[in-house]
Amino acid sequence: MLHTIKYSPFSHQTLNLALSQLQPEDSLLLWQDGVIAASVTGALPWQAPLQALASQGRLYVMQEDLAARGLSHKLGELISMADWVTLVAEWGSPQAW
Repeated sequence: MLHTIKYSPFSHQTLNLALSQLQPEDSLLLWQDGVIAASVTGALPWQAPLQALASQGRLYVMQEDLAARGLSHKLGELISMADWVTLVAEWGSPQAW
């Protein structure tokens, strides 16, 4: 299943909740304010799980949303809106958090 996070991990617990529910075959897409999680480093509770997903090729980050916020990504695969459409076609309807 493809999971999507659109809220900042600094203002909502949705990223932590989603990470706790991910199955080994699931992937995660960060978009809107969710991209903030892929642009920071440090001893944050979500860093290790996101790094693990990224190393397995299961973390996607919406490039347009990073650019709109003036952020640079630190982990995950950057994708475009067209790539997101492809992911949804491949995975089916995502679980939105």
